[in-house]
Amino acid sequence: MDEETTRGYEVVYREAIRALDLQRNAFDSLRARVGFLLSAATIATSFLGGLALRDRSDTGSWIAIFLFVAFGAFALRLLWPRAEGAEGFTATPSLVIAQYLEVEDEKNSDLGTIYRDLALFAEEAHDFNRDEHFKPLTNYFRAAITLLTAEIVAWVVDLAIP
Repeated sequence: MDEETTRGYEVVYREAIRALDLQRNAFDSLRARVGFLLSAATIATSFLGGLALRDRSDTGSWIAIFLFVAFGAFALRLLWPRAEGAEGFTATPSLVIAQYLEVEDEKNSDLGTIYRDLALFAEEAHDFNRDEHFKPLTNYFRAAITLLTAEIVAWVVDLAIP
């Protein structure tokens, strides 16, 4: 493989790794936002729930409590430690050595081939993370925001109706 093609594969590999880094940052950002929302929900529930439950406990209060518990369940799902493979892509050194560096066939040990294959593996990891982890977690986040909004509305309505 010529030097220009090898440099091209190196650029592709670096971009694949950058895409995985950006994806990892998006995971971390999503979790940080959920942590913030969980704090806000706890404060809102403590304040509004305390006011609403001080004199009575009625259907509106129970609805708000249920919504808080549901929100908490969704938030915990988002904050739970990552599933296998969600951290991104890392090449296993022993496999790279065995498959590319300590082989009889010089074609497989070419630096361009190594960059090419690692870039393709990184893309596969990125797509897997997107489909199996990030999209479902984003849907959980949307549901959690909806539940939090509904909970706040339920507490306000419960407080407004004597």
